[in-house]
Amino acid sequence: MTTSERTPDGRPLRILQVTTTPTGGDWFLDQVTGLRQRGHEVQAVVPSEGPLTTRLRAARIPTEIVPLAGWHPHKLPRVAAAELRLVRLIRRFRPDVVHAHLLKANVACRLASLLAGRPLHVNQVTGINHLHSPVLRRIDLATLSRADVLIASCRAFADRYRGFGARSVTVSYYGCDVHRLDPTTSGEPFRAEFGLAAGTPTVGMVAHMYPSRIRAFRDVGVKGHEVLIDAVPELLRRVPDAHVFVVGDQLAGDGGYRRSLEERTHRLGVDHRVHFTGHRSDIQQVLAGMDVLVNPSLEESACYAMVEALLMEKAAVASNVGGLPDTVQHGETGLLVPPGDPQALADAVADLLSDPRRRTEMGRLGRTRCLARFDIARTVEEVESVYRDALAKRSGTRW
Repeated sequence: MTTSERTPDGRPLRILQVTTTPTGGDWFLDQVTGLRQRGHEVQAVVPSEGPLTTRLRAARIPTEIVPLAGWHPHKLPRVAAAELRLVRLIRRFRPDVVHAHLLKANVACRLASLLAGRPLHVNQVTGINHLHSPVLRRIDLATLSRADVLIASCRAFADRYRGFGARSVTVSYYGCDVHRLDPTTSGEPFRAEFGLAAGTPTVGMVAHMYPSRIRAFRDVGVKGHEVLIDAVPELLRRVPDAHVFVVGDQLAGDGGYRRSLEERTHRLGVDHRVHFTGHRSDIQQVLAGMDVLVNPSLEESACYAMVEALLMEKAAVASNVGGLPDTVQHGETGLLVPPGDPQALADAVADLLSDPRRRTEMGRLGRTRCLARFDIARTVEEVESVYRDALAKRSGTRW
C-alpha cells in the first residue's frame, strides 16, 4: 500500500513535473518515476526531444514537449508561444501540484500561475549559477513570490533563498538508486584500457563541460576544469607517477570549450598525464579505476558525481562551496579546499594519494552516509511530504 493510499481521503495527487533540459536529468527521471510508483498521476514536461525524453517515454511517463528553453530577445515570440502552451497544459491536466526544476522552468511556471489557476507551485533550486548574472538574478527574484514552496537541493541554497524572502523554503537532496553501484567492482579493466599498472595513482573528475556566457565563469568554467588542470604540475611534482582523468564532455556547442581545456594541458606540458575520456556509460568501472575523485566546482549543489564516488567508497576532494559540504565532510569522508585554488587542490589530492588507509576509511564512511542521505526512496518521500503539508496549509485541513 502506498503512502497516498493511506492518507485519510485516499486520493493520489496529480503532479506536473517541468524541466528545461532534454539531456542528462537522472535526478528528474528518478523523482518522476518514484512519485509515479507511489501511486500518483505524474506528467512530465521537457523542452525538446533528447535522451531524457526517450528515457521518460521508456518508463511510460506521459511526456509533453514545451520548448521553454531559450531567452534570447530574438526568441521571445517562441518563448511566449511556449508559455501559452504551458498554460493550456496546466488547465487541461488540472494538477494538484506543478513542480519545476531549473531556473527557466521555475520562471515559466511562476508566470503560468498568473493565467492557469492556482495549483500548488513548487520550485526546486538545482543550482545558483544564474545569480552571478545581474539580468537572470533580477528575473529570478522578481518572480520568486509566485512560488508557493521552494525546495533547495542543499542547505546553502536554502539559506540563500530564505535571505531573498522566499515564502516557504525546505531542503531535499536529489536522490538516486544508491544500491546500483558496487564498491567491490574491479578497476583493473579501466586501468588496462590506458595501459596503467595496478598500483599507478589515479585521479578522476566526472563532470559535463559547461562553457558559460556569465562573466564570472568565462575564465574558469563553473565546474572548475581549469582549476584541476592547473593543479596537475604541482600534483606531479609531489606524485610523479600520477595520472589524471577528465571524464565527461561538452554538452552543447561545437566542442570548442573542450578543445581549449586540452590545449591548456598542452601549454602546461602535462598532456601526457591528463586523459580526456569523453562521455562514458560504464561509470561504475570508471570510478572503480580511480583512487581519488575531485570536484573543483566554483558553484555546485550536493552533486551526483560526488555521491557516486562515495558510494564506490572512494575518497573525495571538493571545493568548499554550495552543497558539496553536504556530501563531502572535511576530514571524514574527504577533503574540502577553497574554490579556484589549484595549489590547495593539488596538496589535498597528493595527501590522499600518499595515504591509502585514510582513503579507505573515508570511502567506507562516505558510502554509509550516502546510503542514508541520498536514497531516492527517501527523496521521493520527502517531496511527497512537502506537497501534502503545503496543500494542507492551503486548505486549512490535515490530509
